[in-house]
Amino acid sequence: MIAYFVDQELKKRKAAKTYTGTFTPVTHFFGYQGRSAHPSSFDCSLGSTSGFAAGALLDSGVNAACVAVKDVIKHPSQWRIGAVPILALLHSQPKSGYKRQQLVVPSHEVLLTDVAYQYFKSQERVWKMEDRYCNPGPIQYTDLGHDSVSETLLQQFNSETEVSEQIKGLCNAIHNQTMFNDHEHLLIAALSALKAAKGVLDSAQHHKTNIERFDFKKQ
Repeated sequence: MIAYFVDQELKKRKAAKTYTGTFTPVTHFFGYQGRSAHPSSFDCSLGSTSGFAAGALLDSGVNAACVAVKDVIKHPSQWRIGAVPILALLHSQPKSGYKRQQLVVPSHEVLLTDVAYQYFKSQERVWKMEDRYCNPGPIQYTDLGHDSVSETLLQQFNSETEVSEQIKGLCNAIHNQTMFNDHEHLLIAALSALKAAKGVLDSAQHHKTNIERFDFKKQ
């Protein structure tokens, strides 16, 4: 509305030859924010953490990077904060409005087969029978579930943890088996495969810039 009235006023001034510039406003639509609920304690913790980390990055002279917060399903005091170069997020991916070889940040689409979506789908019948649409107001900071993590994040990070645990288990098993294995050609083959796996992890780590963990209490 402000942009509209400013535009109308400048048109009048241009007609009166008292204004010769151009006016091209860019406004932001808060549709999602307007339809969402009040932020929970978890939302506020994540927002303030991301803002603090962004400030710390700038103060340290780090730019062209995106704040990354890991382990958010744990207590905020255990969150791990780092930075990922924006270039590492870009991929050459066909996308409407872009040329084939242009680098873009891929969209994260919602898959109807995801476990998180299937969980919400299973709750539809309950939502029809129970009142889940009232605005709790200020009690979102103290009411039951005020610091709960969304099911989507739980599914995502539990999946990552499961993969990490599988890798640790395999490493322990390999370590135990090599202690009493006399077949050198098998050990050489296993070593080659492990070096290849390490190379994959090294290449991913090469594109990331980590910053020290922040102790918010000391700050």
